Amino acid sequence: MENISVNKLTDSTNSSLPRDIKVLLARKILAEEKNIQIATEKFSEIVKNLEQKKQREVINATGTVLHTNLGRSPNNTNFSGRYTNIEYDLNDFKRGTRNEYLTSSLSSFLKCEDVAFVNNNASSLYLSLRALVKNNEYENVIISRGEIIEIGGSYRLPEIINETGLKMIEVGTTNKTKLTDYTKALKNFPNSIILKVHRSNYSISGFTEEVSIKELAEIRDNYETVLLHDLGSGLVIDRKFLEINNINIFNNETSVQNSLDDGSDLVMFSGDKLFGSVQSGIIAGKNNLIEDIKKYSLFRTYRCSPSILFELQETVSRYLNKDESSIPFWHLMTQSYKSLEIRLGNIVTDSNFKFDIEEGTSLIGGGTLPEVTMKSPVLLLKEEGKSSTLEKLLQNEIPIIPHFYKNRICIDLRSVFEDQDKIIKSCLNKL
Repeated sequence: MENISVNKLTDSTNSSLPRDIKVLLARKILAEEKNIQIATEKFSEIVKNLEQKKQREVINATGTVLHTNLGRSPNNTNFSGRYTNIEYDLNDFKRGTRNEYLTSSLSSFLKCEDVAFVNNNASSLYLSLRALVKNNEYENVIISRGEIIEIGGSYRLPEIINETGLKMIEVGTTNKTKLTDYTKALKNFPNSIILKVHRSNYSISGFTEEVSIKELAEIRDNYETVLLHDLGSGLVIDRKFLEINNINIFNNETSVQNSLDDGSDLVMFSGDKLFGSVQSGIIAGKNNLIEDIKKYSLFRTYRCSPSILFELQETVSRYLNKDESSIPFWHLMTQSYKSLEIRLGNIVTDSNFKFDIEEGTSLIGGGTLPEVTMKSPVLLLKEEGKSSTLEKLLQNEIPIIPHFYKNRICIDLRSVFEDQDKIIKSCLNKL
């Protein structure tokens, strides 16, 4: 039987993958498969699949604005990639303090004493608890049973708390937790931290009761402990901006500023959810507690890179300058039903594909406001070969990610930027 060389198999595809990677794949296949045809087919499929896994820009046409699998909050990366004065003092010509401007500007915006930045919100909670354990005599964390969360990626709150060395004290029931439940726990377990957790990806309705931050702050003072609020979602937007743009879906959502005003010692939230920036964790609150976190030995292992910090700085500047609509997430949120309808009309003008336009529902996503939906016009494709159409959308030069609605391929512009419309139109006209 005729053999095929590694070089010949490597050159059998026009893939843009680096040649060294293709050579390694070719060698692995030829070590297991001697049949030329089968080896060539396997190589082509593996190379094609691997190439599709390369991280690159996609068009999110699912209507889920904070799509966890697509990077959550969209952002315009402005970091140059060259040197920055991340830890250099341009005034004194010597080593400076890291994040001094970002810390000052965000503290000013949130009206809190200090802030710290880490790589995601899970580490915000973990590091905060670890630092409190190291610098104090805390032994327990008191938390409502209705707030013992699990989120995507197998993140379970009890496991995080267990890793901190603290014992979790559950109070109340799944649907009802009262102030007396916390006070009883504080009497029985005096060396305890109070932790309130935002139920970001699920809701409890009906016969329910929970204790507010303001109420917890009162008993915190009585028992000389600390109150932590894992807010998660990171809503910081000015309410006037929401009113002007007729956005009312956040009316019942607690903001970071609300939590701080009501008495939280530390508030933790994600940078890539409602805050509208890049993946990160932000801890805001009392100066002494934040300083303990920053001085904690493990803090350095969780700190953000210069590029992440630069993007956070850009986002904070937009909030401070009242330029919220230039934050990509908030730009998408301000799009009216009518404007989306007009854009869909432009996409289907002179089209050669069959379609329907109907009223659909979009989601915030990203583990925020699980029961909230937004009305949006959606484009439903009328065709038989769903798999082939979906494949063409996904293999477009800039992949287009739709979702299924009424068992049909659906394009929802709620999560699409205006300059991407022409790409969608061109791709659809090639179907």
